[in-house]
Amino acid sequence: MLRLAPLVAAALLAASAFPAMALDCPKPQPTAKPGILKETPAQMAAVGKQLTGGDTFNAIASATADLRIRYPGVESAELVNYLVTAYCPAVAANTKLSEAQKKSAVDGFAAQVMRQVY
Repeated sequence: MLRLAPLVAAALLAASAFPAMALDCPKPQPTAKPGILKETPAQMAAVGKQLTGGDTFNAIASATADLRIRYPGVESAELVNYLVTAYCPAVAANTKLSEAQKKSAVDGFAAQVMRQVY
């Protein structure tokens, strides 16, 4: 059974419950907690840029493989949370998209990440 990552589930629920509101991206988790990926804001921004570069499928695969190598045993839910958290600000900053298009892009991305990671 497919398990929705907690932060992603909350973000998707919020996005669908309030369609007129601005896109609210998930916040990075404090890195001091066990089980949390130890990535800097700069690393997360670089991954976000990579994920919005065009070839989303391969970018997700590449980022996921890199994270699994650097963090052996990382849970799939943590990978999903991290990738969506990295991707969302890049979409939110895109002035060419309406709020509805931004939400749709993040929702579609989250669904694609979940299919690939799980």
